[in-house]
Amino acid sequence: MSAVPPNDPATPPTPPPGGHGSTTGTSDDFKLYDESGPGGGASPTAVAPPDTTVRPAAKPEAPPVGNARYALGAELGRGAMGAVHTAVDADFGREVAVKVLLDRHRGKPDLCWRFVSEARITARLQHPGIVPLYELGEFPDGRPYYVMRKVEGHTLAALLAARCRPADDRPRFLKAFEQVCQAVGYAHANGVIHRDLKPSNVMVGPFGVVKVMDWGVAKVMAHSPLADADPDALAGLGGAAAGDDGTAQTQLGRVLGTPAYMSPEQAHGLIDTLDERADVFGLGAILCAVLTGHPPYDGLTTKAVYKKAAKADLAEAHARLDGSGADPELVELCRRCLAADPAFRPRDASALAAEFTAYLERDLRRAERDQVRFFELSPDLFCIAGLDGYFRRVNANFTRVLGYSAEELTARPFVEFVHPDDRPATLAELAVLSAGDPTVRFRNRYRDAKGEYHWFEWSAKPCPVEGVVFAVARDVTDRVELERQILGLGGE
Repeated sequence: MSAVPPNDPATPPTPPPGGHGSTTGTSDDFKLYDESGPGGGASPTAVAPPDTTVRPAAKPEAPPVGNARYALGAELGRGAMGAVHTAVDADFGREVAVKVLLDRHRGKPDLCWRFVSEARITARLQHPGIVPLYELGEFPDGRPYYVMRKVEGHTLAALLAARCRPADDRPRFLKAFEQVCQAVGYAHANGVIHRDLKPSNVMVGPFGVVKVMDWGVAKVMAHSPLADADPDALAGLGGAAAGDDGTAQTQLGRVLGTPAYMSPEQAHGLIDTLDERADVFGLGAILCAVLTGHPPYDGLTTKAVYKKAAKADLAEAHARLDGSGADPELVELCRRCLAADPAFRPRDASALAAEFTAYLERDLRRAERDQVRFFELSPDLFCIAGLDGYFRRVNANFTRVLGYSAEELTARPFVEFVHPDDRPATLAELAVLSAGDPTVRFRNRYRDAKGEYHWFEWSAKPCPVEGVVFAVARDVTDRVELERQILGLGGE
């Protein structure tokens, strides 16, 4: 299996159907691949426009046969070069994912080179945000394969599409985006650019796992320490344009990337001069999708989208960003990432990650300040109480009304401050909260530091997962006395 392609590249084949939610990050986004290998590349002034030729459907793929160690299972997804299958590693008894070259590419040394290059680049990018590879080999039918961790979860594209509104669950997606920036920043620090960043190439799994997938068109820069390992296998890739079949399928062609998320310099075929800022545009495009629900470029056909990318026609994207309701500082950062001129973008993903993390920290501090203002400046008595029967936090009004310090109130079970006659009802209400039901207008009496009692009227909402209750009380002692006088009961 040669890692170096011949001088004669193969004719681009018709794309297979894409998929969602796999461990590869493959999708139905239209991707344009170069397939010329080292030394290839299109002239910036001679990039072919998208072709509108209608091609016959591809022949059905022959399934890979696997080998003694890896028993292949269901297909998880596929791209222009390969398909990913579940597999069982017989040596370790674990489930893995195996990516294998498509059958129709068997015997094409240039595509075998690209496949091996993708595996070697990915394997050397050892970061928590990049899927680890375990083995590179060749199946008995002659097709190369590599083995990687099976990533559970869904693509970011699928999760974004499942939202009812772009603003839904925004903090969660912003945290995921931060992890994407960190992973790509690591790659940039090692002299590697991805060149096809988009939501369908990001996997979001349980326990906060976020992985940047599909490094098949990655470029190793001349200064990269990875280039020393195998200059032929890890050289930069060249490029030119692809066809428009009216769909968004992955294809092989000249321009590298996916038009809806592509930087203008990629759309113009400036392959030899691409640097980290092309990925910064891609990251900005992902952020644009998070904030607005749309990529920077929309269109009814791939050809229309490609033309927008080539012209850097971002008017619609800017309008959607301005109307997204997102923080203006975040919108401005996204706009800078999407700048048509690379000189106006953050220098690389590490610089973007630093800016974005600083924004999140400022936003968090701002939210904390707002919470403190609300908590302390309200005339009501606010508290966070544990379902274990202790106050976790009380605002200053508790001290003002009852005369105890916050330390005294949080050191003892709160029921000890309650009038003995009201304790059974208070404990019963705590049981209701523990079951996940709210409390509305519950009254009991609290003893102050002088031994006098105050009537409190409570409304509370539990958070059973965290074991706490958020509650607000109002001193209604005067109201209770008035009610009793009206009813002719008088006194206690």
